[in-house]
Amino acid sequence: MALINDIKIYFKMMFRYKPKTFWNEMLTNSFDLKGVGHFRMSNEENLKMYEEKKAILSREMDKAGIEITPEMNIVEIGIGVGYWTDHFHSLGAKNYTGNDIAEISVINLQEKYPQYNFLHGDISEVRLPENKFDLGVMIDVTQHITDDDRFNSAMDNLWQSLKSGAKLVITMWDPEKNVYLANKLRLNRIEKPRGMEWYQKIYGNAEVLTRVDFNDKFLVIFRKQ
Repeated sequence: MALINDIKIYFKMMFRYKPKTFWNEMLTNSFDLKGVGHFRMSNEENLKMYEEKKAILSREMDKAGIEITPEMNIVEIGIGVGYWTDHFHSLGAKNYTGNDIAEISVINLQEKYPQYNFLHGDISEVRLPENKFDLGVMIDVTQHITDDDRFNSAMDNLWQSLKSGAKLVITMWDPEKNVYLANKLRLNRIEKPRGMEWYQKIYGNAEVLTRVDFNDKFLVIFRKQ
């Protein structure tokens, strides 16, 4: 039964990929780390991977001088099942806005955290308030914006929502890091790799505070000048 389900997911990824529908169905059927991580791995295996990612993120945030305080205004794009929402809540975040393309994510997390603000929709379409946030977060999401115009709109939207001096924590699926991508991407419909130049084109003279390996991606922290 698990194999049949995996085949169905793979078929939708390769031939019927419509982001809003795909992710809402994926997370409706599996609202756990298996749904947002690697669907061929168990939830326990995904949890181990996410815990390793959390250790890296915590270390790099310390290096970048990011301390979560009750006064800090945080926006996260691609909240999924709320793993990072939970993390920031545990650190004492009081002012948090989460966004996801999957309606089920927003419904479930709004119920779990009624004190937080959640926005449903494609981040290339849902406009964020300008110059509002002290910290932006977008982890394991950017590669799933496969349309270049939507990618540029999403990055600009998020960037404009940040205050001057704000930090942005983001991951990038860089072809430099994955030499096998050229072959893999011949069939891949749900991911597209982009290097640092794509981000710097939008972020201009933003300062790169850190750039480290993050599983199969890079984790980068920018500071808005």
